Amino acid sequence: MPELGIGTWLHGDTGNQMRDAVVQAVEMGYRHIDCAYIYLNEPKMGEAFSTIFERNLAKREDLFVTGKLWGTEHAKDRVEAACRKSLADCQLDYFDLYLIHWPSGMIPDNGNLPKDKDGKIAFSGVSIEECWLAMEDLVKKGLTRAIGVSNFNTKQLTQLMKIGSMKPVVLQVESNPRFQNEAIRKFCVKYGIQMVGYSPFGSPDLPWGKPLPHILVDPILERIGKEVNKSTAKVVLKYQLMRGICPIPKSIFPHELEANLKLTEEDWQLTEQQCKDIDSMETGERKIVPVNKLPDGTFELRDIACPNYPFTFDETFDE
Repeated sequence: MPELGIGTWLHGDTGNQMRDAVVQAVEMGYRHIDCAYIYLNEPKMGEAFSTIFERNLAKREDLFVTGKLWGTEHAKDRVEAACRKSLADCQLDYFDLYLIHWPSGMIPDNGNLPKDKDGKIAFSGVSIEECWLAMEDLVKKGLTRAIGVSNFNTKQLTQLMKIGSMKPVVLQVESNPRFQNEAIRKFCVKYGIQMVGYSPFGSPDLPWGKPLPHILVDPILERIGKEVNKSTAKVVLKYQLMRGICPIPKSIFPHELEANLKLTEEDWQLTEQQCKDIDSMETGERKIVPVNKLPDGTFELRDIACPNYPFTFDETFDE
């Protein structure tokens, strides 16, 4: 897996912005592309990959493409069809990595966010164990080279390692200087699981979570940026790479894409003290917690009523 990827969830995409950004990114040298069904742009990603291959910007075997299974398709008799549909939309023969996007399973055939009569999300009750064993079959059938999970807690990960014949090779979770997910990082290191960190810059464009100032103007990052003569974005990405985390920043702007990618070619490191200073930015404020709007106009945490909801588990790790 390339150590730096590009995320493809563009909140408010006006049409072809993310598609064109992926083509530009691969032309620049990016090889790790993070996709998902629920980003609702897999057909556009298919157009991007088709263009990439037609223009000989990269060969399929040189790309590392991640796909993700949505919650309505967790049942063992639906997983393969969902994967095949995503592959067809992306115009690919296989994924390099396929993840269970969230541990919460929802009832199928009622839209992407099915609701009951009270406007609450309708959960299916499909266990993470059932879903994981069906994911293993995808590897055996050549539909994906590897499998993993996203937004799972370490208790859930441990359970999958107990019941499956294949260990999750990747855990993708929110991680940035304000929400570092350090206990999960240590767990992944111990068990040889690669941690991929999404929202490395805190996803300021999303309406979820507590409103916070943009992470890239944080005084600590600005000071360190001046000390190393780098942008605050590069400081954040370098911090994550030095923690062994594979970050997947998202951008549609060529200058940002190019600057992020050049980081992998630059020979510099943060000092131990600079890393400790960034460590001190931890707030415990999770940003990516989807919500559901109820009929009366109020909001509730989308998956809070599901037995598989991952974020009530207290993450601790003893060396």
